[in-house]
Amino acid sequence: MIDIWLFFKIFFQIYEIFFIFHENFIFIIAKRPFSVYHYLKHKELDMKKKPTYTEISKLTGISVSTISRVLNSNINVSKEKEEKIITAMQKLGYKHPLLQKKSMEKSLIIINLPSLNNPFYSKITEGIKSAATRNNYQVMIHEDHINKTTIDSILYLIKSTKAIGMITLNHIDEEELLRINDAIPIVQCCECLPSLDIPFVSIDDITASIRAVNYLISLGNKRIAMINGPIRYKYSKDRLKGYQKAITSAGFEVENKLIVQLPEINFDMAVSAVMQLLSSPNPPDAFFTVSDVYAAAVIRAAINSNLSVPKDVSVIGFDNVEISSMCTPNITTVSQPRFQLGLLSCDMLDKILCGEGNSVQSIFLETELIIRESTQVK
Repeated sequence: MIDIWLFFKIFFQIYEIFFIFHENFIFIIAKRPFSVYHYLKHKELDMKKKPTYTEISKLTGISVSTISRVLNSNINVSKEKEEKIITAMQKLGYKHPLLQKKSMEKSLIIINLPSLNNPFYSKITEGIKSAATRNNYQVMIHEDHINKTTIDSILYLIKSTKAIGMITLNHIDEEELLRINDAIPIVQCCECLPSLDIPFVSIDDITASIRAVNYLISLGNKRIAMINGPIRYKYSKDRLKGYQKAITSAGFEVENKLIVQLPEINFDMAVSAVMQLLSSPNPPDAFFTVSDVYAAAVIRAAINSNLSVPKDVSVIGFDNVEISSMCTPNITTVSQPRFQLGLLSCDMLDKILCGEGNSVQSIFLETELIIRESTQVK
């Protein structure tokens, strides 16, 4: 309870009350009509105890002297310790300009991908954006290949935008990947170099491809062609390995003339390549493709060649993008957890940025073979 005299003292201070005596009357004039409640609330907040360096030290296990150096902008403190101190300050409600600065810095992450035309990337970027929003990041999508020619412009982009992290869905050679990793925390999504100490979220393309080709073999298909993408990509190399392993394990010979290597994910290009195979003297009776776009191209090429899918030709796609369920017949495909790939890669990057990089482990997510109308028993 507030003492009654203290109440009147506060009341007078707030309202700046003046008493004017005139004859038998007293006039009371208040200059500022502010609320007593807000005044008391303000005083109450001011009287709250400010967290001390000792409390921060107890919470983090970091010495008071180191905490002092961080708060006085001394650069000779590790990034990990600095992040621990900042996290503790936030928990304790400590107000300091460093927190405001860090809050402003924690803003932009870059998503690098090779092409916006490939529908495969849409759900992945959706997953990244979902996690970014939850963790208070802004996202910038950067569409370009990263190689010796473009690496300097990428590094300039990182510097000029003051980005604090990057998620890449691109094939990047080791030298360029290490240069980016030296400049900014990076997480690899889908495409990755597992031999490097750079975290990634991906799938086991070899196992997924073996499962798909084995399914075609189980249906009685004997001449299975493969429509593959740009060989520089990990997914193309690994899916080719899976295809070859499944073919040889079944006792068939790998025929190079049944393997089509295309330079990009392009529907029209794939239609032309498939029509050439179907018009050959000994055409394939099934296709394993590394993209649902290619699988749709096989269906179009079969129609153009007066063939029926799946009666004459079976086809399996990859990715389970929207086109796979829109085609007639709809496409049997390997489903990737695309949204989760993006979501987990962004969460992984957030852990690194928050100083929890030691707890981050690379992940291979499971795939699923979705059986639809484009395959049937011969």
